[in-house]
Amino acid sequence: MNIEFYLLGTPDGYNQYPLDEKEDLFRSFHDNVKSDTQLTVYRIADIVYYVYTRNMPSLGKDQYFGMVIALNGVYMSHIGNVFSVFEQLWSNIALRGNILNIDKSGRIRFTHSRFVDTPEEIETTIRECRELVETNLSDCVKRLPEDYVVQTNAVTIAYDDSFKTGTLHKLLEEYTQIHFTKNEDGNAGYVDMVVSRLYDENRKLKKEYSRLKSQKKQYKIVVLLLVLLFVFGGGLYLLNTYVHEQNITIEQKNDTIYNQSEHITNLSGTIVEQKKENSRLNRLYNDTERENRQLHTKVNEQEQTINNLQDQLSLQTIELDGYRRKIGNTFPMIISSVEMGNFYSDGTKETDYGSTIYSSYSSFIEPRITYLGLTSGTVTLKMKLYRPNGSLWRDSSSPYDCTRTAYFTASLNVQKSVNTSALRVGGYRGYWSRGTYTIEFWYNDRVCLYSGTFNIY
Repeated sequence: MNIEFYLLGTPDGYNQYPLDEKEDLFRSFHDNVKSDTQLTVYRIADIVYYVYTRNMPSLGKDQYFGMVIALNGVYMSHIGNVFSVFEQLWSNIALRGNILNIDKSGRIRFTHSRFVDTPEEIETTIRECRELVETNLSDCVKRLPEDYVVQTNAVTIAYDDSFKTGTLHKLLEEYTQIHFTKNEDGNAGYVDMVVSRLYDENRKLKKEYSRLKSQKKQYKIVVLLLVLLFVFGGGLYLLNTYVHEQNITIEQKNDTIYNQSEHITNLSGTIVEQKKENSRLNRLYNDTERENRQLHTKVNEQEQTINNLQDQLSLQTIELDGYRRKIGNTFPMIISSVEMGNFYSDGTKETDYGSTIYSSYSSFIEPRITYLGLTSGTVTLKMKLYRPNGSLWRDSSSPYDCTRTAYFTASLNVQKSVNTSALRVGGYRGYWSRGTYTIEFWYNDRVCLYSGTFNIY
């Protein structure tokens, strides 16, 4: 499935990638935003745009981020899956931190003032978009309805799980813009869930820190009491016992620290190996990207060559048509073959075209003409049939200078095979004597388009 992908938003005023003539169209979609998260399905003839916009009020009024998927001749019927794909892209973009990032306050912000400053991230996002569409939406790709309205009109629908998949087909026949709003309560994006989880963990760590700090104060009080006991005579023994216990605890902690150090060493080795593997994969990725760019360049060169050849072919076709029109003024058609058939007086076929005609069965003979048109229009031809002795065959229905006159319809570059009863000549059974007959077709009394012979046995 062939798709186009766009990024748009307000990192530093309106910005779009790629920036093309659709800028005014994409800007207009945010003017119709009814909720913080909205999906607009917009149809122009055979092109369908899925425009996902997400407001960022924490950055200021009218701040937003959006993505667009454009399809040609088809549409994706499952709106819930479309929402899921866009929300997954939104989450992944924010977590990678190249186009969007999460600041210390948990707000999602723009990383750069222009999308074009992050070409590698854009390529990653486009590739990820294609994979998500193929995985989640290929089963719901449908052909566009042929009937649709021309004038611009719109409808806004609050989307939830009760929205039926088949409803979009009917909506695309009635509206050019369909705005789906979505309530985020209980359905936050993945990034929002991650931020919420991080803040929960932060609160737990602060609470644990406060507990340890309080415990530290209690330890100080205990030590102070032990010192007082020692001063008053009974503290020495208790202090010695406490110190012994603390030494044991310290030894245990030292063992734990040693074990943890070994574990950290092992993890460090694993990290080093992983970094090596990552470096290898990065080199492999860069090599693959370089090969892809080279292949893309070759494809572009081949496409340019094909376009040049197509242009040359078009010019040659135009020249050829010009020559044919010039030739057609004198030779309106090329007659490639003439085959004779034999018929009874009631029109019943006795001998098929091109088969052997016997004198004893001959009656009315009729030619079947195969020709190629060099012009377009009605062409008048004169048929001349000569007997074996060279005399022109004529009867009471013949014009004064030929056997018959007939009209043919010629079409430029179109070959036809035509038989017409207007050229049927003869009489009673056994009418034609044995011998070799000559048949000719003339145009404008000056050009003989065909001259050939046939035998009657």
